[in-house]
Amino acid sequence: MNNGMKRREFLTTSALAAGGLMLGVGAASAGTGKMTGYAEVDQDLFKGINRVANPAEKTPLEKKHAPVIEAPDQVKAGEPFAVTLKVGEIAHPMGPSHYIQYVELLAGNEPAGRAEFHPGLSVAKATFFLILDKPVTLVAREYCNLHGLWESRKDLALA
Repeated sequence: MNNGMKRREFLTTSALAAGGLMLGVGAASAGTGKMTGYAEVDQDLFKGINRVANPAEKTPLEKKHAPVIEAPDQVKAGEPFAVTLKVGEIAHPMGPSHYIQYVELLAGNEPAGRAEFHPGLSVAKATFFLILDKPVTLVAREYCNLHGLWESRKDLALA
């Protein structure tokens, strides 16, 4: 019986100490004005994503790598529609030393599709079919083995 009591005391003391530490960390950071925990976002995570700098004057690299989203500007709620992603306005090579590994489509923050490609066998183009119930921004991403991750966006409205 005495051993059981020691165990209970240990668990209670440990839980109280852990709670006190958590409160102490919150109180210590509260006065600094700095956000901590899940609210803090490391902006360096987005530095490696390539985007077209000036859509009116795309560079040859941007013309070859920025994903092109082919979709209507307006869709009907609850009705399927096609979204085609192709890599670049200029055909991207798909040889063994320079190729597109994948394209992916997001509807807002929700994954909507992904296609993987193989050098020499694939064309970097994929069509996905979506059904939406609200306006959304489509986000297309593609990964080139030499030039990294590229992203394009297109806003869709509901008819």
